[in-house]
Amino acid sequence: MKTFKEHELAGWSAKAGAYGDYFGIVTAHIAPVLLYAAKVKKGSRLLDIACGPGYVAGGAAERGALATGIDFAQPMVDEARRRFPRVRFQQGDAEALAFDGETFDAVTCGFGIGHFPEPDKAVTEAFCVLRRGGRYALSWWCSNDKHEFFQLFHESVKAFGNPDVPLPPAPPFARFSDPVECVRSLSVAGFADVRAEEHELIYDMPTARHALDMIYRSGVRGAMLLEAQTNEARSRIEEALMAGAMKFKRGDALRFAFPAIVASGAKPSSP
Repeated sequence: MKTFKEHELAGWSAKAGAYGDYFGIVTAHIAPVLLYAAKVKKGSRLLDIACGPGYVAGGAAERGALATGIDFAQPMVDEARRRFPRVRFQQGDAEALAFDGETFDAVTCGFGIGHFPEPDKAVTEAFCVLRRGGRYALSWWCSNDKHEFFQLFHESVKAFGNPDVPLPPAPPFARFSDPVECVRSLSVAGFADVRAEEHELIYDMPTARHALDMIYRSGVRGAMLLEAQTNEARSRIEEALMAGAMKFKRGDALRFAFPAIVASGAKPSSP
């Protein structure tokens, strides 16, 4: 069986082109919030980790920042370069950053922390490359009781499939959905003035089929869970997901709450 990291790399490499048509529609909206939390301004040296299609780094460049984006999936790097040709993007590993210590004024990570096999190591790496006084900001999804789409997905799996199918060992998906845990994790890594706040995001999906395609075409952990089901269970889960999605119809769209946590902290000015 592939490791969790190998599955993630293969998944994001295969889905880089489609991400912007699904999850990217909503994740792009967190970019200004992350840049504000990291205090990115004109002239700031920013590193955006797990950059995906480049929304955060691209937004930083528009503010006049000197932005660099990294992603471990080369197709994501290629997609970011296509979207933001004037920004520097390169392949890189969040858990082993190839930069000297205290290189950047700000570090961001939009919806990447829950995809790392060793998230604490990724936070520590961000701390190391950040200059003293600089800020780090990350985002992750709120818990299922607030996140309507993920709640529907997991309830469908629980009702018609097996939520405990064998999968590669991975960190808990909802760990950074808890603001208290976000504050604790950043504080343990050495960050000060740590904050964690919830931000409302809304996703208007055009069809129930779009809700299902989202999982398969622009997700990895959810797709792994579905693909590990029996064929019969998977079909029933898919039917339940699409039927449940129709309950969120508002006018011409299916409207879901996609709230996120944004956590940030500063590297102390003195050792």
